Amino acid sequence: MPTQISPSNVSNLSATMLIPLWAKAVEYDRPDALLRDAEAKRMMGLIDFDFSIFAKAKGSQVGCCARAALLDAYTQEFLAQHPDAVVVHLGAGLDARYERLKRPPVTAWYELDLPAAIELRRLLLPESGNVYLAASMFDEAWMDTVAAHGKPVLLVAEGVFMYFDAATMKDWFARLAHKLPHAHLVFDSLPKKLVGKQKQHDSLRKMGEHPPEFKWGIHEVSELADFGLEVLSHKGLSTRCGKRYPLFLRLMYATAWGRRHLDMQMVWAKLKPLT
Repeated sequence: MPTQISPSNVSNLSATMLIPLWAKAVEYDRPDALLRDAEAKRMMGLIDFDFSIFAKAKGSQVGCCARAALLDAYTQEFLAQHPDAVVVHLGAGLDARYERLKRPPVTAWYELDLPAAIELRRLLLPESGNVYLAASMFDEAWMDTVAAHGKPVLLVAEGVFMYFDAATMKDWFARLAHKLPHAHLVFDSLPKKLVGKQKQHDSLRKMGEHPPEFKWGIHEVSELADFGLEVLSHKGLSTRCGKRYPLFLRLMYATAWGRRHLDMQMVWAKLKPLT
């Protein structure tokens, strides 16, 4: 493998991979780290990219780490209840959740992403007991593969669902309920007020004039029932990282309005039975 991989030569080094990778890498050496991800730090050193452009994105840096930590905790809680589970990490990118959780001895742990992303992942973070699936989450073949195990299923999605519109997500959840009717999901849900506001995002706006668009968000967690989901637990992102936010964000999330309208929710849900 070359000493460093250049984004100019690997087009799939997208903003949605680089930002959380940077956030977790720079968090590693902090004495008050929200999570420690040695693989993120190692991988960032292998990429020839000027990560300093994100230096002022204090909100994103803290938020990415808190989001990962909260979803890690939900994942661990599910696996404590179902140690023989099958886990599918949707839109895995360069996230090292499997490694952060000490390679749990589950029935199977799949990392699913588009072929170009999986190719890059294999360069930077080879399989180590988990299995890589090069496919879209909208394909159904991987659902059949997972269902064939006949085990409890957990789907983990971090920074994924917000990039698809509500109609697309509603259809996907319905197909998922048909293929994996008892599956649980843990994911982050964007506040509805932030839909379409990607150019105001403190780190995405550093990635050029056309950052990926925020297309789906919710105002209340109860809205997820309309998508075929029964919410088992949810936590606001600021509950984990509020004290680390820049001052203006700390003040905003100190208000009931800020928490209700602008705080991303970490959600643990299960698919409702089809009727």
